[in-house]
Amino acid sequence: MDSKIEIVLKRHESYLHSFLSIAGWVVLLFYLIFIKLSPFTGDLLVFLLLCISFGLYNYLYFKHPTVVTADSEKLIYKHHFSSTEILLTDMKEITCEPYFVHGRYTSEQRIRLTIYTKDDELELNDHVDTNAVLTDKLEDKETDIPLIRLYQFLMKQTGRME
Repeated sequence: MDSKIEIVLKRHESYLHSFLSIAGWVVLLFYLIFIKLSPFTGDLLVFLLLCISFGLYNYLYFKHPTVVTADSEKLIYKHHFSSTEILLTDMKEITCEPYFVHGRYTSEQRIRLTIYTKDDELELNDHVDTNAVLTDKLEDKETDIPLIRLYQFLMKQTGRME
């Protein structure tokens, strides 16, 4: 049995965030048109700051996934510039459940792993491509859902599952 696991959560595979990115660029375009019509000279500086901050947001959100590492002693959750460490002995309950996120025209299946400690909780979630999972199962290929793998690893390491 492996004594260490590392998974990568790519939560950005969503139509909502793609829409927000496109909408942000449209807002910046309209702001650029507003600058042309406005007599205020500081608008260009504000526009440049908005462009830089929006570009930085997109870069961080789309290019830097969340990384979760666990070994026989602790779980480390790294998201952007922060890191959270939870000892396995501090975990009181671990749950894993599927759920749906419904949009106006689409529905997305996700999976949620929640780790409860005595004074806090950590919720990890990720997109599940059920079509790919079913196709792989029908073709007798190995299927992999990283959060379920992490859940099983944590359950074995904490002695909750044989």
